[in-house]
Amino acid sequence: MSKFRIMLTFLLLGNLGCASERLYVKVVNDEGNPVTNGIVHVGFSTSHVLFGGGNSRTSKSGHAEGRTDMNGNAVVKFNCQSSGFGWYVEAEGYYRSDSHAEHFKGEDVIIPPAFAMVKLHEHEKRGEVTLYRKKNPQPMYAYTREMNIKSPITNGRYGFDLQVFDWLPPHGKGKVADFYYVRERLDDARGKKFAKFGQSDFFLFKNGELGYPKLGDVIGRIEFDENCGAYIGKQTGCASFPSAYQADVNREYMRSFPITIRGNGSHAIWLEEGDVVNCGEYMVIRSRVKCDENGNIVSANYSKILGSMGLTGRVSVEETVFNPRPNDTNLEFDPNRNLYQGKKGRGMIP
Repeated sequence: MSKFRIMLTFLLLGNLGCASERLYVKVVNDEGNPVTNGIVHVGFSTSHVLFGGGNSRTSKSGHAEGRTDMNGNAVVKFNCQSSGFGWYVEAEGYYRSDSHAEHFKGEDVIIPPAFAMVKLHEHEKRGEVTLYRKKNPQPMYAYTREMNIKSPITNGRYGFDLQVFDWLPPHGKGKVADFYYVRERLDDARGKKFAKFGQSDFFLFKNGELGYPKLGDVIGRIEFDENCGAYIGKQTGCASFPSAYQADVNREYMRSFPITIRGNGSHAIWLEEGDVVNCGEYMVIRSRVKCDENGNIVSANYSKILGSMGLTGRVSVEETVFNPRPNDTNLEFDPNRNLYQGKKGRGMIP
C-alpha cells in the first residue's frame, strides 16, 4: 500500500464513526455568574460536500447537545459533514439565547472512488453567551408594529395613549396622553410633498429645494407632561430579552426629544422624519404622574418602547409594553398574559 493510500486510510479511520467536531461554550447570566445545567443545542448538516463546494449527495440534518457544568462550561461533540452549523442555549428559569451561525474554515472533500470523504477543515469552535433570568414577568399591555396606527398629517400637538395604543380624540380612541407628537413641518405651509410606500404614508421633502428643511433640521418633537418624561437605553443584544427589567427611578426623565430630518435610504434626494428611538435602543417612559401638594410624585405609570420608533405617516415601533399598575416599575412582560386581547399586533417580547 502506498504512503498516500495509508495516509488517507488513517484519516478515514479517524473520521468515520466518531464525533470529530467540538463546540466549547461558556454560559453566564446577566450578573456574570455561571449558569449550571444549561443545554447547548447544536444543529448541523450530514451532507457530504463534493469537490469545490458543489452539490451534496444528501440533505439530512443532525442534532447534538451538551450541558453546562458548575462553571458554566459545556462541550458538544458532533460529526458535521459540512462546514456550517448553528447553536443556541436554553436553561430553566432563563430566556433563551439568540441562535448563532458558525462556519468551520476549510472544506470537506470526497476522494473517489473508494475513500468516501476526508475532512480537511478545522474541528473546534468556541463561544460565550449571556442568559437573562426570568425574574418576575407580569401581565401588561403589549403591542407590535403590526398595529399600524396612522399618524396625524398636519402640524399640531397630538396625544397618544400607550395603554389603548391610539391617538386621543378626534384622531383615535385614546383616553390619556402618555406622550405628545408635535409636528412643525415647513412643507405643510406649501401643501406638499406626499408619497406612498407600501402601506405607509410619508410626507417627504426634496433636498435643497428653496424653503424646505435640510438633513439634521429639527421639524418636530416628542414631549411629555410636567413631571413625566423618558430616557433612552441601549438594548442588551439578546432578542428574547432586549431591554430592562425595571424602570430606573433614579434616571433623568427628559420631557422633550427632537425629531430631525434624515435621508430616505438610497433615495438621497428625498428627506423624511427620523426615528425618535433608534434600532438597538429602548425608551422607558414615566407618565400619568400625580403629585402631592409639595410637588412630590405619589403615583406614576411606566412603559417601554423598543426601537426603532417612527411617527412618519404611522406609529411604527418594534414593540411597546405598558404597565397599568401605578407605581410598579416592573417592565418584564409575560407574553402568555397579554392584557391587550386583539388578534393583530400582540406583543411577544418580555
